[in-house]
Amino acid sequence: MSIPSETPSDLPAPSIGDRIVQAIRRDIFDGVLASGSRIKIRDLAVRYAVSEMPVREALRQLEGEGLLDAQPHRGATVVAIDETFIRNVYEMREALSGMVAAAAATRATASEREALRAAMVAHERAAETGDDDAILTADRNFHAILDRMAANPVADRAMAMGRGLTESLRARCGFGGDRRAQTVAEHRALVAAIVAGDARGAELFARVHVAAARADLLRQFKATAG
Repeated sequence: MSIPSETPSDLPAPSIGDRIVQAIRRDIFDGVLASGSRIKIRDLAVRYAVSEMPVREALRQLEGEGLLDAQPHRGATVVAIDETFIRNVYEMREALSGMVAAAAATRATASEREALRAAMVAHERAAETGDDDAILTADRNFHAILDRMAANPVADRAMAMGRGLTESLRARCGFGGDRRAQTVAEHRALVAAIVAGDARGAELFARVHVAAARADLLRQFKATAG
């Protein structure tokens, strides 16, 4: 089985471990690795055609994301991916996004603001094509740049984890009818606040953006689950 290798041009190429994390996460959300099923490292190594070591590392990360439940002497099992799980992921992301956006508004350099504007425009162009893969890639790049602007490596790592979860869910469930256009408008408002140095406005727009994404994804999840 192939493992994903897509990465925005602005970001470093993912390692083998990162790609295995993406592949296992995708298989969990797609139901290939069913809720409650026990994870066997040897089987996954064969499935993804890699050694057991990067699989072990990937499973540790996925346990940290809450996708796996590891018990002593029993190994790891896949948790239930349901509406509660999605809400929990987005609650964490909403709180962190507000904090990160506020920090970016006060700490960003002129070159960082320009990079964020460029990423916003790239996302808008992707949205015009209607290509969800391109949209997700451009959105990932936009938010990765924004997260780095906060100059908080701890928050950046947490946001990267949440981003992987939400991207995998979105790739499975798709977007609601007008969600692509709404995202463009939300990005514009957020960037305008950051460029203006408006920390309170940036925090508000970031939280609204995440809350709107959560509501849309929950609707899509229900529709695809049905």
